[in-house]
Amino acid sequence: MFTLTSNPPYGEFAVRPVCKQTDRSLIREIFRKEFYGSALLSYPDEGLWEIYDSMETNDEDVYGAYLVSYLDRPLFLLEIHPPIQMDLHSYYLTEPGTIGIYCFYASGSDPMNLPGFRACIGSLLDHPGVDQILTTSNHMPHEDPRVGILERSGFTRLPKNRDRSTVYRCTQLSFPLLSDTSGRLSSLLAH
Repeated sequence: MFTLTSNPPYGEFAVRPVCKQTDRSLIREIFRKEFYGSALLSYPDEGLWEIYDSMETNDEDVYGAYLVSYLDRPLFLLEIHPPIQMDLHSYYLTEPGTIGIYCFYASGSDPMNLPGFRACIGSLLDHPGVDQILTTSNHMPHEDPRVGILERSGFTRLPKNRDRSTVYRCTQLSFPLLSDTSGRLSSLLAH
């Protein structure tokens, strides 16, 4: 199961597995915002919960669907997958220690998204057996704030294939050291 690394600046962040019984409306709203934006459309349940049925968390690995919050405010849904479940080119699937993530924000403008996302990425990279994290940005324009969060968290864009989505990768070497940003992180957490 995925947990945050013990670190004082991360003290106000919480990560917990998605609970289908209690989180149904929150997950539906996060997906509505992700796929429909400000349009007042309802995101359908069909297909959604089948995905989470196949993503059961266990104590042995980090895979699963998790809600990340700051204090009691939900920030985002973080899905952690084996890379083979991410529709990536086979080239990316051969490196050991690779995991894939998808991140869906409750609010794209929440100032705690960046420090919360960085806390998750740092904790994932601290996990034994995780050497690199991959994600895709299929439907996001380059100027989208979510791309900025990826890049400010050490993700670099990999060369794009013509028939595949844009892939971003983060490793221990590309992840910015927290000591470089601890002052900024502390000031963000103080607000």
